Amino acid sequence: MIRTVWCSATIAALLCTGLAGCGGGGQQSTPTPPTATTAPAGTPPSTAAGGGGGAEGAKDDDEGAPLLAWADLDSDEGKAPFTVQFKADVEGGKPPLKYTWKFGDGTPDSDEANPKHTYDKPGKYRADLSVADAGGDSDSDYVEVDVQQ
Repeated sequence: MIRTVWCSATIAALLCTGLAGCGGGGQQSTPTPPTATTAPAGTPPSTAAGGGGGAEGAKDDDEGAPLLAWADLDSDEGKAPFTVQFKADVEGGKPPLKYTWKFGDGTPDSDEANPKHTYDKPGKYRADLSVADAGGDSDSDYVEVDVQQ
């Protein structure tokens, strides 16, 4: 009988200890609010309040979201000569952004974000968009255009 009571008491104590750590009971502690620290005069801002930062902290703040690019157009088929309004949809990246559109018909590339282009001859063309940012990140996409006679 004593062994059973001791075993039950041990199990109960372990359960209470375990539950306190996972929010299931036990004592609740009140979180302490963060305290402000003041750096001595002449201390660079990168080492004040937290000791980190510096070039790493600035890099983290400047990076932002990754660069994502999508190619879009107003119409993907029509009769020659067929003029298409292209549009680069972009999210993230570090400005300035550099755009390159290759129209797939042998004409010169465009560096505009949203160029207009005329296809003079019938055929199926692939227009490629490439976008690069100042941080060295890049993304690309393409659309297909069907030019009929």
